[in-house]
Formats: sequence, structure tokens, C-alpha cells
Amino acid sequence: MNRRGARPALNAALCGRRVARAVALLGAIAAAGCMPIPQEPPVPPGALAVGEAREVELYAIRLDVSNFEEVVTKADILALPQSVRDSLWLQDLDLTGDSGTPRLLDNAMAAIRALKLDDPALTQSERNMIRLLNMTPDTSDLRRTQLEEMLSIAPKVGFAAEEVLADAAGIGVEQPFLSDQSLTEAVVAGVIGTHPNAQQRPGRKTASNPDGIYPVARGLLPVTLEDAASDMASLSVRFGEFQQGGRYHPGFMVGTTRAEILSDDFKMILKANANALPFKGVDLTNASRGNVSSIGKDGGELFDFSDPDWLRIEGLNPDAVVEEMTFQILEHPDAFPNSAGPLPSPMGNSPVWTAPPWTLERIVAEAGFASFAGRNFSRQYFLKDPAQPLFTLTIEQGYMSVATLANLGSPPPPMFMWDLMLEVAQARLHDGPDPAAPAVDAIPEGEGHVRFTLRDVPIGVASAQIAHAIRTNLEDDPSSLISAAGSILDQRAGQPDFFLYQPRSTAPQDVQGDWLYFIHPDDIPTGDDGLPVWAPTGYPTSGFYKGPELSEKISDFTDVEGDVSHDKVRVNEGDVLYCADHEGAIFRIDVLTKPSPARLTLRVTRVM
Repeated sequence: MNRRGARPALNAALCGRRVARAVALLGAIAAAGCMPIPQEPPVPPGALAVGEAREVELYAIRLDVSNFEEVVTKADILALPQSVRDSLWLQDLDLTGDSGTPRLLDNAMAAIRALKLDDPALTQSERNMIRLLNMTPDTSDLRRTQLEEMLSIAPKVGFAAEEVLADAAGIGVEQPFLSDQSLTEAVVAGVIGTHPNAQQRPGRKTASNPDGIYPVARGLLPVTLEDAASDMASLSVRFGEFQQGGRYHPGFMVGTTRAEILSDDFKMILKANANALPFKGVDLTNASRGNVSSIGKDGGELFDFSDPDWLRIEGLNPDAVVEEMTFQILEHPDAFPNSAGPLPSPMGNSPVWTAPPWTLERIVAEAGFASFAGRNFSRQYFLKDPAQPLFTLTIEQGYMSVATLANLGSPPPPMFMWDLMLEVAQARLHDGPDPAAPAVDAIPEGEGHVRFTLRDVPIGVASAQIAHAIRTNLEDDPSSLISAAGSILDQRAGQPDFFLYQPRSTAPQDVQGDWLYFIHPDDIPTGDDGLPVWAPTGYPTSGFYKGPELSEKISDFTDVEGDVSHDKVRVNEGDVLYCADHEGAIFRIDVLTKPSPARLTLRVTRVM
């Protein structure tokens, strides 16, 4: 973008409010008897020619406002630049509950189990998956598995097949083989936890973490201001298909996602302590005056976290539900055989353990392992003669073996319980419309993907818990909130290359005086695409120098009231310094006589 072009409007929806604020603040200055504020020229002058000079007067007038209440509505949030909304982390949403309190994924799993098989919106593979999730010893279907022959014999000799299966699994005959807990843990670890956007969140940028990216613990889903303000519509984008830097994930949310966490009456009431006036700077190209926002960088604390009322949150939905979301798990293209034996311990050597963790087969295997890895059981099954058992079932650390009388049929080979669960899942997932019929019209291998659209699923977190988490997280890292406040209370105008800063009267004596701060990328407003409205990257070099060659630097990153990000220099009457503008032109800056303590006059001359 040409930096000489008209500055785009960043937040049109907030213009009326900003004008009203400006009028109120100017009125406050007048009422307080402060010096009049010079008016900006309506049209900036043309660019300086080589050898041409102009004088620019800067001033450092403060209007420190304490406990100023700023009400931020949902509409205000939506008017913020996309980059600000994306970078403001609110909380990590707990997907699974403890102490008997179900959370979002627990409730989603229960909702999937409860789906009706006659729902016309379901595909055949989704119906098959629902049957699998609800399969109990009483409703088990072991056709085309290695246990089929033995269990078909059991009723002929007086034993119920469901009793044998229940014994093996250590559950009741009407209990599902795979519990909600084992399935949700497998989905959290394998499907959700492996998505790159679920593994990290934005946060404070520090010297040790300049990118401001932090890890997210397993079982949590990072929620940003954009997620909350968009009624969670952004989740299906952020947690959809990911392919970047050699990493791939098919995503677990597709289609439309909606959950109204913030009601239409949502408000964040912030108490701020701020300099309500911007810093005045110079656009070197035409020696015109511009504004740099003072919010968050005026030497004071914008928010007083010791005040319990520094932030009040109103309008969170008390019983938030996910009104709609579509959750997907994809089948692997290949079928997986059972382990060849009990080694290596404790899982065996089935190739399913090398499958991507987000595949359906791997999820079943992981859930089976979680359910049965510690299962130990032994029982002999007799018909009449207690000295002659018909067969013996033994399970050691989940590894099952069956021994039968010679004339009872062929027992299945030893296998892990999770291999059995996987074998059953791979057989049943490909059933045709009639599960009792032969495998006609069956689903081809690798095409048994499932996508469940769920509605009205409780999030499982009370609004008071959400408000507490947001408040705590913002106190720990207020940087993104300060950035958002700077956009809402936008003071920026023009495209200044540097600005005047005078420390507060309470600052140490050794930093008092007039400082020129060279522009920093954070000073430049961004558009909805997250990019600066004018690019700061064109400077041949930043900072201030002793001569026009820009070889001997006289500015540095001295700590002035906590600011170490701006390249700065303290100036006095008679000083001469040089710097470049964005387009590479070189300028001489002469510091002239100060008209008053709060003012500084500069002569700007283009030298090349």
C-alpha cells in the first residue's frame, strides 16, 4: 500500500463514539483551564523537495484520566481488526470433566450415542458407528471376526455368548464395551490434541518468547476473543483441515459451528488509567504532524489489577450450549491386522499403532487399550462334569486366550482385547444397510468416515467460571487487551516517522526531558487482514544518526518508564540529528528554541 494514500478507516462502527469521546475530552481540557490545543491542518502539505525545509511544532500535553470507565459491547469487539480479535486469548475451554461434572466432549459423546438410527441425515457409516459405540455383550455382532465360531457354539452347549463376552470385558451384559471416558480420552489425545491450532495459543511477547506463542495442555481448547464474538463460528475454520510447514491434520470440526457465549447484551466494563491524548509526531516526507496512540505506552499502568472492579463482565449466557457443530473422524485407507503375539509389551505389534492418531481405527485401539490394558481374568466353563471344563477363558494384562475341548471347535488364537475391539470395529463399520445380511452394498475400505452434526450440546462450564477465567488470564497477560483498547480508543492519525515523548513528572530525574521516539511496528494501525495500513519495512535504517550517511547512531533502546521497544534519543536546543523516512529519503532535524516546557519546535530539511 502506498503510504502517501488516504488512511483506511479501521473501525467505522466506532467513529461516532470516538468523536463523542474526543469532544468530551477536549471539553474537559478547556474546563480545566489547560492551554489550547493547536488544530491540525485540514490538508497535509506536499512532499519536501531536496534542500527544502519546514518547521514543525510538537507538544506533549497530557490528560491523565483515572478510573475512566470504558464499556465494550459485542458490536465494539466485532469492529476491532481481525488480528486483534485473533490474538486476544480468553481462556482454555476444558473439554472433559472431572468429579462427575461432564463437559463439552463428554456431552457430545453422549449425544452421538443417543442419535437415532432412522435419522435420514445419517450416512450408513455413521449408523454403523453409532451401533459400534452402543455395542454391548448383549447386542454384540461378531460376524467375520475370530471369535465368531466359538461364540456360535456357546448356546449349543448351554452357555450364553453375551455372558462370556461380559466376563471377558469385566462389564455387565448391557454395558457398552468402550466407556465414554476411554473414548473421550482417545479423541482428546488423538484427534483434538494433535491439531496444531489446539496445541498453542497467543500470549504475552517477552524477550524469552518473542513470538508470544504458548503451549496448551491436553484436554483443553484455546478460545480467543474472535471465537467468543463470532459465536464460535471461527472454530470450524481454526480447527478444520490444517496443512502448513509439512504438518497435516484433517481437522475435527467442519461445516457450521455456533455457540452464543456472549449474548447481544454482553458488556465488558473496564476501568482505565490513561493519557487520553495521543503523542504528536512528524511525517518526514512532508514535514506534517501526526498522532501516535499513547494507550498502553505512556509510562503508567492502563489497568489497576488491585482494584476488584477493574473489569466487570456482563451478558455471558448462563447456560451456554453449542447450538450446532459437526465433528468428524476419518477412517484410515488400510485395514489393520491383529498383533502377532503379546510382544512387544504392553500393546503388541499391530500396525494400527503406527497409524495417524486422528484415524478412527487408532481411536478404537487407544480406547480399547485404555479400557482393558489392566484386565486380568480367568474362568472355566463347565457343562455337567466339574472335572471336565468345556473351555477356559484367561486374560492377563489384556491378552486373552481360550482353551477348549478337542471336539468343541477351533478356539480363536490368543489376542489382545483391544485387537478384538478393533477387529469388530473394522468389520461392523463396513456393513451395508441391513447389518444382518451378507456384506452386500458394504462401505469400501477407507471410506467409513463419520461426521456427526450435533445440536444443543451443553458446554458444561458455568458463565461465572468463564468470567473468572477471562479475568484471571487478562490480569496475567494484559498485552492483548491493551492492544484492543488502543484500537477501541484509537488516537492515531497520519503516518509519523517519530514522535515526541516527555516522561511523567514522577519519573526519575535522569530520564526527564524531551525524547524523540522512532516509530515501532506496534504504533501502526492494522486493517481487518491484520496487516499494517502502511508498511514500516521500507526504512533503510531505523533510529537517529549523527550525520547524513546514517553510519554513526546516536539513539538506542534506553529504558524510559518501562519502554524498551522504541529506538529513542533525548534532545536539547541546538541538537542536530539525521534519520530516514519510509521511502528512503534522508532528513536533517534541527532542534530549535523551545516555545514552552511542553512544546518542541523542529526544522525538518530533506538532504537527499
